[in-house]
Amino acid sequence: MPGIVLRHTAGLAALAAGLALTAAASATPGDTPAIHRYVALGDSGASVGSRDLLQPGSPAYCLRAQDNYPSVLARMLSVGEFIDASCSGAKTTHMTEPQYGRDAGPNPAQFDSLTPGTDLVTLTLGANDVGVFNVNVINAAQLDTVRRNVGAALDGIRARAPHATIVLTTYLRYFPEGGGCYGFTDQGGQQRLTDALRETARAHAALFADNFRITGHDMCRPAGVHWVNGPTPDTASVPLHANVAGQEYLAEVIAATLLR
Repeated sequence: MPGIVLRHTAGLAALAAGLALTAAASATPGDTPAIHRYVALGDSGASVGSRDLLQPGSPAYCLRAQDNYPSVLARMLSVGEFIDASCSGAKTTHMTEPQYGRDAGPNPAQFDSLTPGTDLVTLTLGANDVGVFNVNVINAAQLDTVRRNVGAALDGIRARAPHATIVLTTYLRYFPEGGGCYGFTDQGGQQRLTDALRETARAHAALFADNFRITGHDMCRPAGVHWVNGPTPDTASVPLHANVAGQEYLAEVIAATLLR
């Protein structure tokens, strides 16, 4: 992996092995890669966390939280410099163009945060390009759009940060296998989106963090078990997005992915 020097990896190596069976155990800074400059890119799958912990100075419409998975990962890995450019509602076009919301001020093109000295980039992107609420009925043409657009984004990252390790993530599992809740359908469409993102990561020389693989923590589970909020969350988290436990899991999956 370019850009990252691994040190004291025994703890995260065990974590990586354990991910196939269970949620990841917390890593400690001494187990983690030495990362000098980490840039987080993407949509609400990256930006969102607790509604009452928005990052100071960020556009309110981005819902960029201090406890989203990039922030958790940055603390976990003790990175030297952390830049969170992610924004709720972002599409692949917002990697190279500003994003505008209802409050004052644009979110700059997310690629503006990339530099030749960046050594880690995470990217959570693709659902908004096809309509996030259409994910469960996503068709072949839409999957081709995801592959093409996200693939171009990965190439754009590589051009701007040639020495970086790039990790493309998928989204947490929203629904249980075989059926949903709150009137939603099952997770078949999300599985197809995950498969398309995995193929895209492989085709564009990026690592892939499969956050969809874990079961038993979807939005249909009771409080204290679910990692994804339903339409009426029981915490300060945003509906239909990861809660605090889910954000920690996402960060741990990425940390383990860096060791594979």
